[in-house]
Formats: sequence, C-alpha cells, structure tokens
Amino acid sequence: MTYKYSVYFIVSGLNIALNKVATQGPGTLSLKEGPQLAVDGNLATLNHARTCAHTTEGTVIKPAWWQVDLRDAYRITGIIIYNRETDGMY
Repeated sequence: MTYKYSVYFIVSGLNIALNKVATQGPGTLSLKEGPQLAVDGNLATLNHARTCAHTTEGTVIKPAWWQVDLRDAYRITGIIIYNRETDGMY
C-alpha cells in the first residue's frame, strides 16, 4: 500500500503549510511525487496527474511518515488532509 495526500494546516482560515519545506519517509516512489506536492496548494487529487505527495509503504519497524516545517509556533485550528482519488492507476 502507498499513501498519497495533500495537507493543509489552518490558522485563522489560512493555510500556513503552503510552500513550506516538507519531508517524508521511508521513501518516495518518484521525484515527481515528492513531499513538496503535499504543500504546494494544488487541490487536484487524481493519481495520474502527479499532484499529490506519495510515500512508499511503511512497516512496523519503519513506518511511513510525512512532516512539514512550519518555521514558527502556531495555535493550529484545523488540519485538512486530501487523499488521492482512485482512478484505476497506481
């Protein structure tokens, strides 16, 4: 299993994660599906469009993860995660 997503951290109605530095592991399937796609502001979620971050499957010992450096402390009022749509392509 793999995971594809876009993420929004909401403070006062604004996406504070937009264009911040994001990292993920244990791996990325291709450079075209790297962690930066989760915070680029693009809401398109079709798999073949390569618009979502894509991590490889994790294990119990080495679970899949994703993080964003917000560069400051915030009182987060909401987190929205957009998962990819299933379009028959993987």
